[in-house]
Amino acid sequence: MTTTVAGRSGGRSARLRQLAWASVPIWSLSLLAFAPFLRLALTRRRARDWLVFAGYLAASITVLVLMSIGGPSDAIAATAGTLTIALMSAGAVHAFFAFRPVPEAAGALASEQAVTTARARMYRRRQARELAERTPVLARDLKIGRPDLPHDYDDGGLVDVNQVPGDVLVSCLGLTPAESSAVITARDQLGKFSSPEELSVYAQLPPDRVDALRDLMLFG
Repeated sequence: MTTTVAGRSGGRSARLRQLAWASVPIWSLSLLAFAPFLRLALTRRRARDWLVFAGYLAASITVLVLMSIGGPSDAIAATAGTLTIALMSAGAVHAFFAFRPVPEAAGALASEQAVTTARARMYRRRQARELAERTPVLARDLKIGRPDLPHDYDDGGLVDVNQVPGDVLVSCLGLTPAESSAVITARDQLGKFSSPEELSVYAQLPPDRVDALRDLMLFG
């Protein structure tokens, strides 16, 4: 109950903040239309947000300059008025959507789905690994650990270090090109690896690096 009340209160606060920032271009008559986007740029630290802020700032300065040099009834004043109305409208609508609150429930659901998907892939890898150990011939037919070959069986993303080309070691295991080259060279010399420990010793990969990839690797 407390969580529900807090969630509703937080939702109302987020909605009020959204409306407050969206109102800035209107009550400032467009002269502070850049302010909501400066707030976003300072918070997110993204280049795109800084460009948006710069665009609104330039437009606000243009309005201010036109208002200062235009007479009460000339074309410059008319242009300033038109630009003011357009900037007020565009800035308010843009800020309203930019500051829209993200539902916590949706974020929690996405996180749960991500965890469920990751666990399912771990389970499929475990099943595929057991199948490869029990029936190597069937594993070869199913292309287990061979993301470089067309296959229908879902092995959860296993990579057969003894079979795949170097580019797959890079794309699927995240090895650097130099690490992949070292693995291929050592594999050619040995014939095949029999364990993650051999991969660490002969390809000179750090043990912690190999441990991080252990669940994804297969040695067929």
